Amino acid sequence: MFTASKRSRREFLQMAGVAAVGAALAACTPPAAPVAPSAAPAEEEAKPAPAEKKTLVLAIQAFAHDAMKPVLAAWTEKTGHTVELESGPTTGQEMVTKYAPAFQAGSSPVDVFSDADDSGPSFYRAGWIEPLDDVIPAETWADFPEIFQGQIEVWHSYEGRRYRVPHEFAVGYFWYRKDWFDEKGVQPPKDWDEFISIGKEFTTENTYGTLEALIKPGLMYVYLAYITAQAGGEIFKFDEQTAQAFQFVYDLIYTHKILPEKALSIDYTQQNDEYMKDRVAMMRQWPYFWGVSRGNTAWYQEGRAEITLPPAGPAGAKSWWGGWGFSVPKFAPNKPEALDLIAWITNNENAPILARGQSWFVMPRKSIVEALGDEGLVPAMKMYIDNNVPAPRPFHEKVPEAQSVVDDVGSLFLTKQISLAEAMQQGAERIKALG
Repeated sequence: MFTASKRSRREFLQMAGVAAVGAALAACTPPAAPVAPSAAPAEEEAKPAPAEKKTLVLAIQAFAHDAMKPVLAAWTEKTGHTVELESGPTTGQEMVTKYAPAFQAGSSPVDVFSDADDSGPSFYRAGWIEPLDDVIPAETWADFPEIFQGQIEVWHSYEGRRYRVPHEFAVGYFWYRKDWFDEKGVQPPKDWDEFISIGKEFTTENTYGTLEALIKPGLMYVYLAYITAQAGGEIFKFDEQTAQAFQFVYDLIYTHKILPEKALSIDYTQQNDEYMKDRVAMMRQWPYFWGVSRGNTAWYQEGRAEITLPPAGPAGAKSWWGGWGFSVPKFAPNKPEALDLIAWITNNENAPILARGQSWFVMPRKSIVEALGDEGLVPAMKMYIDNNVPAPRPFHEKVPEAQSVVDDVGSLFLTKQISLAEAMQQGAERIKALG
């Protein structure tokens, strides 16, 4: 592990002590009365130059800042360096837009950042991220369960080297208003058909059976990939099952009318806001909504934001998973200290502290599960793993570009600008053109 204090110190100044030597008198005549030698000055102890204290910048989404603060404060106490938190992008596309120009110019505005699945691989391949093999200790990697190993090799590594440490188990959970369902005596939907029929029961002038955030860039892809996983398709192939998923979402909006058209133009903040205004019966959302919902103390009561298994499509109850992770840019202004910091915030002692502070950090790491027990999101996470819900995140070597293709053709289809057949054809052709 790199240590910030070793790497940031100046060379110690070497100071030589000066000793006075008494002079001897040589003469033929008897010596004069002895003269006491002058006292040698005390030798000065060598003192190291004061270590330069650095201020690092760590970029991560704003809702995670409060959870980060105690871990960063402990690092500051240990090293003397301070950390400024900066609000990071919320999608991989935004990551590329914000950081790629600086990286191309050989600079970085941050020392450590939270990076997405859909931007990380492109950054590694471009040589813009510092490898972490000699930085993150073996016990940290061993803390991740078997389900993470394949994901780490595909999404966090390149050519056998690791560049990113996962800090999120991003599976799309299925949230529902258990209090509303209990009032009606209705159980959560077990499959697509029940999802539609129950959605209709809850759809009124003031409420939606379901609501999703489908705005571009990125969020359209997220939901279409979620439904495609339930259909059993490979979304970047634009195969028959992918077409089935596209049609299912279209029908939720225009045929069954349980998903409003406004979904096409809203983001996650707006989706969550509608849910907490008591206007949504059920929805897919990321784990962080656990903290968002329960943090809204004026609104939250038990039963208002509960998690159950997603409705099963032809391929079962599936939800693809991926997540964000911490990386150090190659051009970090304070790279030695940044490498020490990333090892600190991802270690087995601090992972549970972050998980307690924000549900976004809850993962099936051994340290977290042991520390949290049945606290918070852990039971839901276990339920999803036990029921084999997590499906691998669709991979493409040019992830942002491939997801943009899905965004584009999905948006055109769901706004009735092209047919399903045209969407599948255009999608397949554009993916092929990526190489």
